[in-house]
Amino acid sequence: MDVVKLGKKIRDERKKLLLKQGDISGDEFSKGYISLIEKGKINPSLKALDFIAKKLNKPLVYFLDDDYKDKAELIDEINTYKKVLKLVIEGRKSLDSGNLADAISYYQKALELNVDEYTLNIISFYLGRTYTKIEDYKSALDSFNRCLTYFSQNSLHEILVEIYYNIGLCHEKLQNPDAALTFYLKAIDEFEKSSIINYELKCKMLYSIGDLYNKLGELIKSRDYYLNCLNYATMTNTVNYIAKCNNGLGLINYKLKEYNDALNYIRKSLVISKALNIKGDIASEYNLLGFVYTDLRKYNIAKRYFLKSYSMYKDLGNKTGMACNLTELGRIEFYLENYDKALEHINSSMNILKELNAEEEIGRLYTLLGTIHLKLKDFKQSASELNKSLEILKKLGLKRELSDAYKALGNLYISIGKPDLASENFNKSIELLCDYYK
Repeated sequence: MDVVKLGKKIRDERKKLLLKQGDISGDEFSKGYISLIEKGKINPSLKALDFIAKKLNKPLVYFLDDDYKDKAELIDEINTYKKVLKLVIEGRKSLDSGNLADAISYYQKALELNVDEYTLNIISFYLGRTYTKIEDYKSALDSFNRCLTYFSQNSLHEILVEIYYNIGLCHEKLQNPDAALTFYLKAIDEFEKSSIINYELKCKMLYSIGDLYNKLGELIKSRDYYLNCLNYATMTNTVNYIAKCNNGLGLINYKLKEYNDALNYIRKSLVISKALNIKGDIASEYNLLGFVYTDLRKYNIAKRYFLKSYSMYKDLGNKTGMACNLTELGRIEFYLENYDKALEHINSSMNILKELNAEEEIGRLYTLLGTIHLKLKDFKQSASELNKSLEILKKLGLKRELSDAYKALGNLYISIGKPDLASENFNKSIELLCDYYK
């Protein structure tokens, strides 16, 4: 028994009753003896403690057990937990029925109640997952970070897997790829430490890492993770990820200009996606086939796939997909020197992208528009579009795309007889390209 803590407990209870030390003394227990007990100077006998407990109208066990709660406290605590449980259940019901705002409200109310750390942190975890569903990634990140320390300190690997993965997802959506990668890798590490048997979750994590490496331009690492995911998905018969990984490997091999492998992987993915009737994936695979055949200069085949993809994305209401296909159809017409058709497709794409406020794609598209108008010898329009492209791409810090824009502007200055300005822009293009491939 901690005599200092015991003395403080006796003193606090005495003061609550507005009693003086003399009021609880008596028999052989003097006021001075009570004072020494309260100061933690002596350890009282059971007899003395029982005497003091009766004076303070408390059971003896109240002073012997640090975790003792009287009936009133227990009733309050039980009622609080009932309120929390009810709010959490209502939150889960709202989540399942798609009423996400209501779910968030229930979880936030539950967090205001005085319960144990584990319960509060679990609720923060639920709240974070709900925020991700409404794509409020900043709020989700706050919720996950709030509960991360607790679960990390207590080595609760099963929950940490999902927390790390979701933090990675939030960072990726908030355009923090390096942080996203760090947390995705931590999620995989925690998964291996845990006893989780969840094939879908592991596939999701492996695929996300491969996808992120792809976006970061680290194609070999991306391919390795896609292959790892494909092997695991095949072994565990996680069919939808077999399709996804084949699609990812198709894209990587396309970027590596290994076109036969690219076509092989995309077709495998397409077979599975069609069997499962996953229309979004089918549209994506048609789009990717269009890219491969464009590079192979089989433009008629490429156009057929882009048109198929466009039609499916239109049915799905996916405007980003529609814009992408229109852009590529315009690019093919540009290669074929059908400039009017090219402009028709690209302007249609631009209208969609402006509606979506997709700055990155708008920046790329202005470069293409400027290049087409250069071919048409509309130098004023070309200059206007290329400068718009530079303005957007500089703001976004997209070095590879900015290099293309400077190169196009250099070509414009060559065409209008300004070699010094052309050289200046070509040099900027080369510097950015070198910096990008460091």
